[in-house]
Amino acid sequence: MNDVLVIGAGLSGLVAAWQAVENGRSVRVVAKGWGITHWHAGCIDVLGYYPLDNPEPVVALETAVSRLATEHPQHPYALIRLDNLQTAIEAFKALCATANYPLHGSLTRNWLLPSALGTFRPTCLAPATMIAGDLTDNTPMLIVGFSRWLDFAPALVADNLTHQGIQATHVTLDLPSLRQRKIVTALTIANLMETPAFRAELVNALKPYLSKAGRIGFPAVLGYTQATAVHQTLQKELGRPVFEIPTLPPSIPGMRLHHILLHTIRQKGGMVLEGLEATAATTQNGRITGLYTSAATRHRLHHAHHFILATGGILGGGITTNYTGEITETIFNLPLSTPVNRQSWFRRDFLDPQGHPIYQTGVRVNQQLQPLNENGQPIYENLQAIGTILANWEPIRERSLEGVALATGFIAGRGKTVTSHKTQTTSTSN
Repeated sequence: MNDVLVIGAGLSGLVAAWQAVENGRSVRVVAKGWGITHWHAGCIDVLGYYPLDNPEPVVALETAVSRLATEHPQHPYALIRLDNLQTAIEAFKALCATANYPLHGSLTRNWLLPSALGTFRPTCLAPATMIAGDLTDNTPMLIVGFSRWLDFAPALVADNLTHQGIQATHVTLDLPSLRQRKIVTALTIANLMETPAFRAELVNALKPYLSKAGRIGFPAVLGYTQATAVHQTLQKELGRPVFEIPTLPPSIPGMRLHHILLHTIRQKGGMVLEGLEATAATTQNGRITGLYTSAATRHRLHHAHHFILATGGILGGGITTNYTGEITETIFNLPLSTPVNRQSWFRRDFLDPQGHPIYQTGVRVNQQLQPLNENGQPIYENLQAIGTILANWEPIRERSLEGVALATGFIAGRGKTVTSHKTQTTSTSN
């Protein structure tokens, strides 16, 4: 029997598993598939906008987080406290530095980095491969794209940056190494970037365009497992700062973080199982005793002393809805904080600046991250909920998704093992 069973392999779930194995506990992660690491920017957004009606991004990050926690005492940042957020950030930076993929930043201020649309993107932690793109610096940019790959539009990025006061030009390279391939994906280019021959081809193709470029922006495909070396080599060979810009999923920078966490968990004895969908639980006397998963061939019951729910919210599949207006947590049937009725789930405009109330749906928890019933009492002694399944925050509008995922996963993973009781279980499902 494992000490900890983590349900979900997004950022929060993998961080929880990492911290659990770091603290000497036996860990198993079960997941239907990979989570947000494969589609987010590969940075840690702690808080991008606050108050939410303020169009200007947060600069003084620590001050803004403290204000949010004071004004919204049920927000996850208020429950976990600023000092725990700081500890989680520093520990994650240390992990990535050990993996030779350093993250830069702190709660002192946000970076303002370019997005794939050429807009400003506030973030707390960014890899070394991105920070030369900081938009508080007015150094002229050259934005580079590839003609055989359509998931990045350098002209769009450069034009929008120019309209916002950052001088930027663009070029689309037609490289022989890509021209001969039937299919070109982000991972194709990232793997080619780790070969000297492709980098030489790239550098030679860029030389005619370097005269007016103070720094060079690429889509975020500068290597997969050797990104730091590729980045440093290109900077040396091009003679200018080089930076990455996140693009459409799959996210290579997000996959790098996923790889680091996955490798660390397995190296320290943890087990991560993909392709297992959690379907139901067994409970006894206010405790969870087992979790059922289903795969292509069979159902399986997993036992553990402690359970961590990291299945995501509406967008992640941990919460589902139906046409009658029911909103359900998919495994334990936990009570949810939800909009009153189906008519209030969405606002009329798709891009309404106030967001859509349905995305605030989530599980209410206490400071120990234990899900609560309608009376404010923990439902199960040995269950914690983390990440985007939590209630009382707006991760998309706040730009706080990764910060909450990191901090709540970190705290849950470090918690004390809940001692199991040898009791006969009864099956409970939704």
